[in-house]
Amino acid sequence: MLRDHLVKWCLEIVGEAEIDARFKAIPDFPGLRHFKKGISAVKQWTGTEHKQMQRVFMGLLASAVPSQVLNALAVFHANKDILHELEVREHFNIPKLHQLSHYVQSISLYGTTDGFNTELPERLHIDFAKEAYRASNKRDYEEQMALWLQRQEAVFLRSSYLEWLSVQSQSATIAGHADHDHNIDSGSDSEMEDLQFESRAAPAKAPPVIGQCVLHVLANTPAHPRTSVQQLITAHGAVSFLPALKLFLHKHMPKNRIVPGPQDHFDVFQQVVIVTPPDPRVGESPRRWCIRATPKVSPGPGRKPGSPAKFDMALINNGARTTNLQTLDGAQVAQVRVIFTLASEPDPFSGLLQVSRSTR
Repeated sequence: MLRDHLVKWCLEIVGEAEIDARFKAIPDFPGLRHFKKGISAVKQWTGTEHKQMQRVFMGLLASAVPSQVLNALAVFHANKDILHELEVREHFNIPKLHQLSHYVQSISLYGTTDGFNTELPERLHIDFAKEAYRASNKRDYEEQMALWLQRQEAVFLRSSYLEWLSVQSQSATIAGHADHDHNIDSGSDSEMEDLQFESRAAPAKAPPVIGQCVLHVLANTPAHPRTSVQQLITAHGAVSFLPALKLFLHKHMPKNRIVPGPQDHFDVFQQVVIVTPPDPRVGESPRRWCIRATPKVSPGPGRKPGSPAKFDMALINNGARTTNLQTLDGAQVAQVRVIFTLASEPDPFSGLLQVSRSTR
């Protein structure tokens, strides 16, 4: 729907050169694809490329097309005459477009629109077609593929049955030991020790527990060690670095003895990776978010290119700490200027900083 109709109409209204220029001007950001050559030259789209294009397409149309084009789908039919006036379409007898007016009623009557998206069963094309074809000798492969799939299904069913049988056997063994435990004489220490040894030798399988903590991962060594405060102000643009750091230490670490000053140096990192717990509705893998804070790098000698400054935006929790990542309560949008670590606290008796011998 988007690629075949909406994108095509917007290209005719705005022009391919303007759309490509806007895609090229998008700054680099983690998780978003940068179409360096635009989209007009792309002839065949993959599912991932299509999703990446959809994320930024509506924002790129701002001030480029009439405001009626950017209206929501709920009022699309009320404003579609603008496309007639711009001579983009002669009629709207499009099945997909007509179906948009029935989505709300269909969901109310029959539930979620699971069968309207072919992305999920499309993954089975690899298991049921590509791998089966590779297992054949490439001649009269239809019959060989069907036989291969039949054998794979038989192996899968047999493996599932053996796994279920193993779990049932272990459960019966543990239950038998538990019943036998009530009949053991309290003075029989040797029998009790044997039973405890057998229980330790064959423990029951417990379901894995997924941690709900949020991890912050830094590089093993800082990219810019011992960076001065003046460099943080000039290169990173952190003009309020010291006042903000003092306020943070006073509010969140009142018992610390660190007193930052203009003479201090900090180990600065280029990025931090935030690992969040997996969302069962999406998948079992944890989500990884990369936040960068790197200053501008000038071109080096020869053909070594430079790189622009990259200070990513992030949601900062300015309220009570919580592990509920589904809401934005207490969150505030901020631009990350510096990613650094605090120096070690001074010795409580002498008041001097603790140092270690350098290995370099």
